[in-house]
Amino acid sequence: MDASELLALGLGLQPPWRLVGQRMDTDKEPHEVFLEVTADRDAENPYPECGRLCKALGFHESTWRHLNQFQHHCHVTARVPQVDCPDHGTKQVKVPWTREGSRVTLLFEQATMTLMRETPVLAVARIIGVSDKRLWRVVQYDVAQVLSTMDLGGIKAVVLDEATSKRNHNYVTVFIDLDRKRKPVIFATLGKGQDCLVQFRRFLREHGSHHDNIAEVVCDMSPAFLAAIGESLFPSANVTKEMLRWIRKAASVRAAQGRITHFTRHALKCIAPDTKTLAPVLKALMTLEEHADLIRRRWTSTHSNVRLEGSTEYSRPQGRGPEAIATFSPS
Repeated sequence: MDASELLALGLGLQPPWRLVGQRMDTDKEPHEVFLEVTADRDAENPYPECGRLCKALGFHESTWRHLNQFQHHCHVTARVPQVDCPDHGTKQVKVPWTREGSRVTLLFEQATMTLMRETPVLAVARIIGVSDKRLWRVVQYDVAQVLSTMDLGGIKAVVLDEATSKRNHNYVTVFIDLDRKRKPVIFATLGKGQDCLVQFRRFLREHGSHHDNIAEVVCDMSPAFLAAIGESLFPSANVTKEMLRWIRKAASVRAAQGRITHFTRHALKCIAPDTKTLAPVLKALMTLEEHADLIRRRWTSTHSNVRLEGSTEYSRPQGRGPEAIATFSPS
């Protein structure tokens, strides 16, 4: 097997496609390798829409970024046939090494998506030598494909939490399906508060579910979350507060309430001499009393937000990316 056959095999070329040349541009750093591909001029090619075999009317040259060859940046340059169908008109045929509309090969997309699951997008862009915007387009397409097939008809319980995506307090709110053992993240959006829940409810509707199907929502003490869940967005859901885990160790629901009451009274007695200085503590105790019924529900619930708090079940957007990457489904 000579070098040309090896490169053709690596690209997965099959007739009528063949490798007709290779060249290297040494004037650039790093050097660039170009693999030149064409289809046989007399071969019949399937029309993209109907599959009808047609002969080429002409050829249009295009270039795609490919995986690096050794330490050099690699591109695939091809003369792509344009065919004419009596029913559908003239169109360029599909090529097997890329998807329609993309300027990179499928192997390039696969490799970069694997890297971006483990490394910030901007870092991957620097390593590979492409713009991060190009990689974000790959991410957008991949995410859109996953979301288009997502079925949330069976979802019953969710946990949500916000996290800062950058040091300047840009928030991301993440939702996971509490009954999924693998790949539990189902939705994430920029921001925090009630608007995130509005977007999540719309997302459920678009993927075969309804907000009335949600029986339980686990969240923190955010007033915005509580108001949105209780008032109108998820009226059928019980809200479970993830706070004071020792409550669940009580022998019964009544005992759990007793622990809350005993703790609150003892704490208020301790801070009574100096409530002005300890105003934040007093506020926290008042919040505890106000939401005691929701916290007590933690005793009967089998769900918690530990999978989100552990931060290993989902990926946060990293690097500089477009605001359009507001919804994603990490694998």
